[in-house]
Amino acid sequence: MGFDNIIGHEKQKSLLLSFLEKERLPHAFLFAGQDGIGKKRTAIEFTKYIFCAKSAGCGKCIPCLKVERGVHPDLLFVEGENSIGIEQSRMISKEIYEYPYESNKRVIIIDRADTMTHEATNALLKTLEEPPPFNVFFLITASERSIPLTVRSRCTRMAFSPLTKDNLKQYFLELHKMDGGKAQLFSQISCGSIGCGLFWMEENNLLLRRTLVELVTGKNRSFLDTTIISEKVSKNSKDVSIYLSFLLSFFRDMFLVSNHKDTAMIINRDVRELLEGEVVDLKWIDTSIRSIQEAIHTMRYNVNKWLVFENLLLQIMR
Repeated sequence: MGFDNIIGHEKQKSLLLSFLEKERLPHAFLFAGQDGIGKKRTAIEFTKYIFCAKSAGCGKCIPCLKVERGVHPDLLFVEGENSIGIEQSRMISKEIYEYPYESNKRVIIIDRADTMTHEATNALLKTLEEPPPFNVFFLITASERSIPLTVRSRCTRMAFSPLTKDNLKQYFLELHKMDGGKAQLFSQISCGSIGCGLFWMEENNLLLRRTLVELVTGKNRSFLDTTIISEKVSKNSKDVSIYLSFLLSFFRDMFLVSNHKDTAMIINRDVRELLEGEVVDLKWIDTSIRSIQEAIHTMRYNVNKWLVFENLLLQIMR
């Protein structure tokens, strides 16, 4: 019922419900935080509260079921595959001046709001400056700084932190019925994100993760594999982002092991044996971390992701 199926984010859930109780619902929210931690899910569950026949987000009434299925006529989802363009913004501008069909509110959820084009952002800004009172916007982003300050300043900001290891372990134990050891491992390698954990639950992704480590550490050095891996990784933006974050955490693990001779604090315990006993150049680790961070920054733009990732591997491969 309600927020019960949202792991963590207790302060955010409490604050959202207080807005409803006081009948002072802001016209626009900005949900900011890393990918895969439940920002969009929280927006959807809160929308159930807004539309619910019992005003409790019951999940069982007709309005709640329509929200869950994504077919409620007063709920508008906006998400671009690579970017959100002017046509989508114009659709929003047109829609919001129509009165809601079934509720006294309309909810517009804009996922990956940081991918809006300049024209789309300007169109949205005009909408947010003088919004009809029956509309509630949710702008969801993992890259808050990519959204212009003029837009951010017109939203009520809510920061979502990465989930704790205990939150994640609970999720994998209860929802995926993992044994304790496996749940502990996935709570570690998920880096605070359920979405990331679900990604690594796919066996092919987990195998590619190990292949990637063997490649960059020189245990299975192959220029052909560099091209093949880069092609697989770069199929979509979310995959690239997860693999880049993994590489960054792996090199940080390598620094801990090399500098402190201790594997107790490492994150990527599934590849622990590839770290233990290694003698590595700290300068190589530092340079590789910088290269990965630069690639993460570059990937935010409309670039050839395959080429960027392949060049990165060639730079950091030992």
